[in-house]
Amino acid sequence: MYHDLKLYNKLFGGCGLASFIGLVSYEAYRTYSALSNLVDTRVLDIDRKRPDYIYIKHHIYRQSLQEQQEQERENGRLVNVVVQPFGKWWKALKHSVAWRLLKIAQEGDQIDRLKAIKQLALIDHLKEDFTRDWDFQHLAQLCDAQTAVSLARSNCDSRWFLPPRQYGVEKSAHEVLASIKGLIEKLAPDRCAEYALEHTFTSHQIKEPVGDDVVDHRLYVSRFENEQLKQALNALVHLTTVEENCRKIIDSGGLLELIEVEKLYSDNIDMKLTLARIIANLSVHGDRAYDFFASGWINILSKWQQDVDMRMQVTTDLTLSNLDRDDPNSFSYESNVYPLYPKGRRKNKPDVDVIFVHGLLGGVFVTWRQKDLKPQAASLLEGIASYNDAELLTLQPTPPKSHPSISDTATKELIQALQEDEPLSSEWSVVFPDLPLVADEKYTSPGVRNNPEGRYSVSGDKWLQEPLGDESIGRSFCWPMEWLPKDFPNIRVIGLNYESSLSQWSASGCPCEKYDGKLEKRASEFLKKLARSNIGQDRPVVWVGHSMGGLLIKSIMNQAAASEDPAIRRIAQNSRAVMFLGTPHRGSAIAKLKQHTSALVWPSVEVRELEENSLHLLHLHKTFLKTINQLPKKPEIVSVCEGSATVLTSFKLPLHIVTEKSARLDEGDFYLTKEDHLNLSKPMCRQSFLYQRLISTIWYAMQSAKEAGEPEEEHTSSGTKSTESGKRSSSVFSDVYRQLRQLDRLFNIFL
Repeated sequence: MYHDLKLYNKLFGGCGLASFIGLVSYEAYRTYSALSNLVDTRVLDIDRKRPDYIYIKHHIYRQSLQEQQEQERENGRLVNVVVQPFGKWWKALKHSVAWRLLKIAQEGDQIDRLKAIKQLALIDHLKEDFTRDWDFQHLAQLCDAQTAVSLARSNCDSRWFLPPRQYGVEKSAHEVLASIKGLIEKLAPDRCAEYALEHTFTSHQIKEPVGDDVVDHRLYVSRFENEQLKQALNALVHLTTVEENCRKIIDSGGLLELIEVEKLYSDNIDMKLTLARIIANLSVHGDRAYDFFASGWINILSKWQQDVDMRMQVTTDLTLSNLDRDDPNSFSYESNVYPLYPKGRRKNKPDVDVIFVHGLLGGVFVTWRQKDLKPQAASLLEGIASYNDAELLTLQPTPPKSHPSISDTATKELIQALQEDEPLSSEWSVVFPDLPLVADEKYTSPGVRNNPEGRYSVSGDKWLQEPLGDESIGRSFCWPMEWLPKDFPNIRVIGLNYESSLSQWSASGCPCEKYDGKLEKRASEFLKKLARSNIGQDRPVVWVGHSMGGLLIKSIMNQAAASEDPAIRRIAQNSRAVMFLGTPHRGSAIAKLKQHTSALVWPSVEVRELEENSLHLLHLHKTFLKTINQLPKKPEIVSVCEGSATVLTSFKLPLHIVTEKSARLDEGDFYLTKEDHLNLSKPMCRQSFLYQRLISTIWYAMQSAKEAGEPEEEHTSSGTKSTESGKRSSSVFSDVYRQLRQLDRLFNIFL
């Protein structure tokens, strides 16, 4: 009995323990459920991928299925089963070649790098499908700064370069203006920067008493932000000519701020030109390739190279040349020194330097235009004629129905008649349209004497080399840049540019340059810049100056010959020819004003220096004659004078700007043409007397340099040696890449 009672106690105890555990579990479950209802745990699934449903029309879905089935059947064919794996391997191999070339361009020696860059710029197999931009993007991410600059100078695909960060986001004009103002403020206490801040951003106050109070009326210099920004950018063009200012702007992130300007005014050619000049100035001092690369400017510069405006092309090429430190044949160019030719990288250094200097109120892309198709009254202000110069450079003129480059009606009719009746041959001789009225050639060079055909006429077959009847060709807006390379492929053409004015009233800009336009100072500045650009160091120099530009050339040569710096002195010693176009060696009567008129007009320093028979010009003339006679090799002198009066649009008065007496130098050859003063620098076509006389001058300068055994021969021999070594050392990848391209064409036939 006792044993049964003990068993029942254990049984009831177990049931009680089980009941207690169950009760506790139930209460715990109820507590958990209550707490779960208080907290929404679905927020933890916010990033979880859920199925998306796209509702499409049945016929589109059916068409997609049919295309997929056809593709599967095509892939199942025996030929594709064999070819497709090989095709994938072939594409991978082509991409591998590009990546290996990129590695050589970054890590190889100089000759290998130059070869690799040349091959990378020729790559075209990555352009077959626009969906393959990731190949370019991948390669662009692997590029370093110097490789990117080298590729940009090689005119490669713009997809090689990564765009600037957040390029699609534009700031407002007010925000951009504030950032540019901040850049100029960081240049203080520069006197020019303070002047720019005062006249561009500072408000003027007019206090008006109203009862016992005073009310301030603020009048801003520019009411519109765009005008203020334009003034600020023009100030930066001047400020960035100082090396210290360039360093401050770049170190403070100025390149990124200037990108905002480019985004805001990408369709405004005037603002883009001003911005391009600022960027060119920033590229001069120091090795700044990484700063331009990191900020994204290489991408923008590669697009500017393809701009329809040749001024943008030239300025961009100047900037990239300054950034390219890996090219042994590259040069550095400072402000107002424009490399018109060559563009991009070259295999050899140039054989000759030809430098063009414009006259008063002229410009590189104003003075050296081809002669107008429809002659009209000229303007004393060359830059402010009856047309807009920016429109001329960006828009092609409407071509005439007849010859596009010859403006003389009688000449055009004669050529058309000859072409219709009997083609011109070598038996014909065509006289140049701009035949000089007077030719005094008693001092002419042997090169011209031995080439009588090149003086006044050309054979019929050479005349036909002109694109007669080609209506798609318009006139040239810078004939030295477009014509000379056709006759001298290995030439360097430089254009010097400077600001000038007729009156102090019309002068603009910083006061430090407004009242200082003396020839000596301007010549001294250009002389230092030309020396840094390696002008005349191992090659002959040919000068071409129009009007006051000829006086500037004389001052440059005088200072170069008297310099103690051997690099500067060689510029004068290697000067082989000078062509003066309407240069007032003894001044111009137009520049001499009466006392009361002078007080009203307030002539500029440039105009006062051109007064007839001024002591300054007479001394410059005497010193120049002494300089050329003391040089080791006396340069050839060619003077061309106007034979017609210049009709000014402002007054409708025919005036001789430079008389024959003032244009004669009493040295070299002298020609009196029928052109007026402004058209002296604008030939009709390549088969004109002015252009052909310049060709003979350049040719004789090159021949005389070779005959004299100057360093040009050493340069040629060294260049030959380096070229031969380059061919021996790095021709493997060129051959491999050429074979790959041939195989690629054959393989595409099977694909």
